[in-house]
Amino acid sequence: MPSRPRLNADHFALIALTSLALLSGGAGGCGSSTSEPTGDAGSSGPGRAGAGGGLAGASGSGAGGTDDSLGGARASGGSLGTGGSAGSAGKTGGTGGTGAGGTGGTAATGGSLGSGGTGGAGGAAGARASMGGSSGAGGTGTAGHGGTGGGGAPPPHTGPWHIMPLGDSITGSTCYPQLLSKELISKGHTNFSFIGTNLNNQSCGANAPNLMTEGHGGYDVTYLETNSPPQSGHGTLTELQRWAAEKPDVVLMEYGTNDVWGGDSLSSILTAYSFVVDQFRSQNPNVIFFVAQITPMHPSGCSACESNVEALNSMIPSWAAGKTSTASPISVVDVWSALPQASYLPNSQYTSDGVHPTPAGAQLMADVWSAALLAQNIP
Repeated sequence: MPSRPRLNADHFALIALTSLALLSGGAGGCGSSTSEPTGDAGSSGPGRAGAGGGLAGASGSGAGGTDDSLGGARASGGSLGTGGSAGSAGKTGGTGGTGAGGTGGTAATGGSLGSGGTGGAGGAAGARASMGGSSGAGGTGTAGHGGTGGGGAPPPHTGPWHIMPLGDSITGSTCYPQLLSKELISKGHTNFSFIGTNLNNQSCGANAPNLMTEGHGGYDVTYLETNSPPQSGHGTLTELQRWAAEKPDVVLMEYGTNDVWGGDSLSSILTAYSFVVDQFRSQNPNVIFFVAQITPMHPSGCSACESNVEALNSMIPSWAAGKTSTASPISVVDVWSALPQASYLPNSQYTSDGVHPTPAGAQLMADVWSAALLAQNIP
């Protein structure tokens, strides 16, 4: 393979003297935190469908109720009385009913799941939606939001969310993860921690904490799969497996800048994305992925970089839709659109080199990541 420009410290040493955030190749790490919304145990509120809509729920009945493994709670007690409907708001089963189970609620496309019906005395309805739904326990259950690309709600999560920002120097050596953490905390979201092996300790302003990430300057996502031809500083399968073994609950993946810069095929980048997801799922079947449509690229000497970035970004949503699952949903985050093209040229407002965001650019990135996470009640 011919030598390629890298996102590393040597390449951007001069830039680092003039821009607060341009530590392009260091293996620094910074993190952020997110959580996957899940179905709550039965409550009095109406259920909420996952983004993209839920499918029809199956009827729930029988002693002990139906166990909804996709985010709902176990329904307890007897079955619904005849006429009880688990998907219609306000419907009530027969007193002490032991008749046929109620009909599951159906979510309209993009809409919300009907609230589960209340069972008769001594009985509770159990409804199950295969994507985005949950079962009621003693009443109505609340469904988790599905991720972009069709993912539904995985099993309930307890405790702090362990979040891993994953990528190259855009993750490891800029302010976006620290500013994302600051923004989440400022909005009252504190039930998270960032994990990884690299410390991101950029000078990102007041109340922007130092964090851990798996952001590695100069790494290619394609090398994590093949390391071909063998070359240090690009990433290896062994490293990927070590990261996956940390078993994050949520992965924020912004990867592919070096691959595009080096001229790798877009199909090979997407294949590598799938490989990365599979490695993490092998360690945690319920890992939640947020995958970025990557930042713009206008480096000197690479006239084709930006068009290839845009082509890759246009392919990511369909890739995510094919790779997402109910247990391990994948959401797409349009980071590219957060950075105005006219201000993402060398020596401009949001970048000094046309690749790495300045603190101002990193704040725009943090804003869009925060919105994506909070839209799914994460953390």
